[in-house]
Amino acid sequence: MSRWRGAAVTSVLGAALAVACTGSTGDALITFPAYAAGASGAASPFSANGYTVQLTYAHMWIGAIYVNEAPAQTGSTFDTPACIATGIYCAQVPNGLEVDLLDTTPQPFPGQGNGSADLGQSWQLYLVQGDVNAPDNTGFGVPNTADLQGTATNPSTGQVVRWAATVTINASNRGKPVQEAGQPGLNPICLERIINFSGINIPFAPGGQLLLTIDPRTWFTLPIDFSSLPAVDSPQCSLDQTSIYGSADVCIPDSSDLSGAMAGSQDGANLFTSLSTSGTAGFNLTYSEKP
Repeated sequence: MSRWRGAAVTSVLGAALAVACTGSTGDALITFPAYAAGASGAASPFSANGYTVQLTYAHMWIGAIYVNEAPAQTGSTFDTPACIATGIYCAQVPNGLEVDLLDTTPQPFPGQGNGSADLGQSWQLYLVQGDVNAPDNTGFGVPNTADLQGTATNPSTGQVVRWAATVTINASNRGKPVQEAGQPGLNPICLERIINFSGINIPFAPGGQLLLTIDPRTWFTLPIDFSSLPAVDSPQCSLDQTSIYGSADVCIPDSSDLSGAMAGSQDGANLFTSLSTSGTAGFNLTYSEKP
């Protein structure tokens, strides 16, 4: 049985929690402040793909955080096409926050986190605002998952490329094609919008605070050829009306399914894949006593 009750990002998760909380007799309910921050050194130059890269702007939208008492392992918490993990949710931060990833100061989520005094062993990070099942998640006032700007310097020639990138997650630009006609729901878009993590051992207790630390440098592990990216006025860079390109000359396209003949097609896919698979190197969750 789940031991706590709270608001959820989606109606599906809210229903799951309501059912799980019926007849609760578990540990004490708690509330706690929650924060997010950039990693130390993220604003400094770093090496990636043969370039010296420096981020000058890096913002990310965190839709919600959910912590589960069950460990993530084969046949258990995350080994399912469903987006709501099995097991018992013991903590949540359901209110979204746009995080400045170049600022190491803890930035508070707009609402308190809540849960129960139990041990969290896995967690989920929601990357969009609103319903994670909606095919489209764009429109006026809807935050992008990430907006990045920076420079990439070729150490051999000294050439400096001013680049920018937007990351959104919709069926049109990140959805996986249906491989089996008889199972059209095998790869729902919500699976692209939720990152699952295992291997944590967080004892929730009264008087604590939650901190999510994000390192965007880990999003550049897969190849990105900064010398052949499309110009910002190209069709590949005009996919989003909400892109923040600043003084950039080129963009990393916001898509995982552009034609391979188009400049930047693989780079856009690689940036998103690196973001969503960077694991604990890119996203670190801790819980500690308030200072």
